[in-house]
Amino acid sequence: MSTAPKYRKAPDGEWLGYPELKIEDIPYESFQFTKYIAQSLVDNRKGRVHVLMEHEFYQRFLKAVRKKFGGINSSNVHNAVLEAVKAWVEGVEQT
Repeated sequence: MSTAPKYRKAPDGEWLGYPELKIEDIPYESFQFTKYIAQSLVDNRKGRVHVLMEHEFYQRFLKAVRKKFGGINSSNVHNAVLEAVKAWVEGVEQT
C-alpha cells in the first residue's frame, strides 16, 4: 500500500514559458487562492535597471522627487525614474 501524498493538479497551459506574459494569458482558476500570484508572475518578467548614484547626486534626485511628487516613497521614486527613462528614450528615438 502506497502512502505517497496526493497533490492537487498543477496549472495547465503554456503561460510559464511565455517570454512576455500578460495577465490574460494566465487561467484565473489556477490562482483562485490569491489575487496577487498572477500579477506577480507577470511583473517578474518585466525588465529591470539597477542604477548606482553618487551620494550628492542621489540626494539631489530625492529632493527633486519630493518637490515633484510631494514625498519620497518607492512609488514616487519608481514614477520619477520611469518618467526620466521614457523622456530619454523618446529623445534618442527622435534623433
